[in-house]
Amino acid sequence: PVDMGPTRSDLSGRQDAANEKAGSGERAWGNDQPARPLKVSAGHFAKCLSGDSDVDVALFIAACQKYCKVLTLIGPFTLLSIREVNSNMKKIEHSFELAPLRYRSMRELLEAEAAAGMHQPGGLIVDPSAAMGLLWARRGLQFWIIIYRELLTQHDIQEAASYTQAEISSGSSPRINKVVNLKEIVERSYATTLQPFFGWLSHNSMLLALRAVPAEFPVLAPTKAELLEDLREWSDVVSQVVERMAAMQEELDLEDKRKSI
Repeated sequence: PVDMGPTRSDLSGRQDAANEKAGSGERAWGNDQPARPLKVSAGHFAKCLSGDSDVDVALFIAACQKYCKVLTLIGPFTLLSIREVNSNMKKIEHSFELAPLRYRSMRELLEAEAAAGMHQPGGLIVDPSAAMGLLWARRGLQFWIIIYRELLTQHDIQEAASYTQAEISSGSSPRINKVVNLKEIVERSYATTLQPFFGWLSHNSMLLALRAVPAEFPVLAPTKAELLEDLREWSDVVSQVVERMAAMQEELDLEDKRKSI
């Protein structure tokens, strides 16, 4: 199996306590952090899904803000992401608070900004605006989806390689246990999700952050098996949110492809 680094339970020595409610992800580690923070976060994002194609803005804002607590557990390199999340949420909240009941619907909120003539044809979005905040929030979430899915893919590849080795070996053979290089995964995700839209300043800020990426992903669950389950659940649920957002933004001509500063 993939060695993703020392577990939080190994470090805290509280495995038994963490397991009491690990299934729900709600057991704290003694520092107000849930035993399975990614599982809890997935639940927050699942609540955002509204109807067949909409997203609840109030719950989306809350889910993103709570996800920042998960990011702090991954490492200091996430501080830039946390700062961007907070900035994007402020842009969304500014428009949302004009009509909190009506604008719980992300579609209603985006349609209202478009109808008000805030944005120009060709996906030229005014900044600050809810549309801009949602666009960058979506890109940021996609960045993490790709990271988590590649962690899962690398684990599956190594599991298959280990199984094959055992099958063809005579007698017992050591299992393949190559450490996944988190920094390489993060860099690849950045190259496909954020870098195409980052200007000089944003790109250089990200390059500095990437220097602090640890070699391994922390096991944010009582066991590595539960971490893999949580990575899969989070990426699957958040993908549904992201896909709905992308569909609305493209339909309303709010897909701004210009670079940031």
